Amino acid sequence: MRIATLEQLLDALDQVFDDGSDWTRDDGRAVWEDILSRPDHPLNSDLPDANLVQWRARAQLPAGEGRAALDVGCGLGRNARWLSRQGYRVTGLDLSPYAVTGAARRTTLPDVTFVQADFLRNHVPGEPYDVVYDSGCFHHLPPHRRLSYLRALAGALQPGGYFGICTFAPGRMGSEDDDVTVLRRGHLEGGTAYSVADLRAIFSDLEDVTGGPLEPASDGEDAVFAMDVLNAALFRRPA
Repeated sequence: MRIATLEQLLDALDQVFDDGSDWTRDDGRAVWEDILSRPDHPLNSDLPDANLVQWRARAQLPAGEGRAALDVGCGLGRNARWLSRQGYRVTGLDLSPYAVTGAARRTTLPDVTFVQADFLRNHVPGEPYDVVYDSGCFHHLPPHRRLSYLRALAGALQPGGYFGICTFAPGRMGSEDDDVTVLRRGHLEGGTAYSVADLRAIFSDLEDVTGGPLEPASDGEDAVFAMDVLNAALFRRPA
C-alpha cells in the first residue's frame, strides 16, 4: 500500500505500537478489564473528579438543566453519574465492554446512557454536546492519534460548549519523552504527562477557562476524586 490519505497514515502509525502498549484500541480492552475489576484500584471509585466539582461551584461549568454531556472514557461511570446529578443528559462512552456493563450496573439515575464505542474511530452518538469531559483517556493516546481526537472533539462539542480534561502531570506520573522519541521507540509507557501549558497549546482552537492540579476537598466538603499526579483544564469552544 502507498499512503495517500491522512487516515491511511494514522492507520500505518498504529502499527508502530503493535506491542500492546496502546490501550486506546480494541486490543486494549483486556487491560481495562483487569484495571477496573480490581477492588483496590483508584479508578474503581464512585467519587467525581475534584476539578468538576470545583468548576461547578465557581460557576465556570454551567448548570446542567436542558444541556447534554459526553463523558469520554467513562470507565465505571463515576463522573457521568455526577454530571447527571447536576441535571445533564449524559452519554458515557468507553472502549471497554466491561466498563460499560459495570457503569450501567452501578447507575440508577435517569438520563444516563452508556455506549461501548471508540471515540477516535466511531461516530459519536447524540452529538453535538454542551459539555465534553475526559478523565484519563487522552493521556493514553499515541502521539499521532491526538489528531483523531481533535477531529472527534470538533464533531462532538457544539459552539459555545465546554471541554474539560484531566491528565497525568509532568514530574508526577506519565512519560515526558518528546513525540519523536515515542514514535521511534514504538512503545507507550503507560501514559503521557501534560502540563496545563501543553493542553492549552494542543487545544488552542478553544478558549482557555481555567487549569491546574487537582485540589482535594476541604474539611466539611463532600469527598471527591483527587490525586496529586493529575492536572485538569477547562476550555470553551467559541460560539
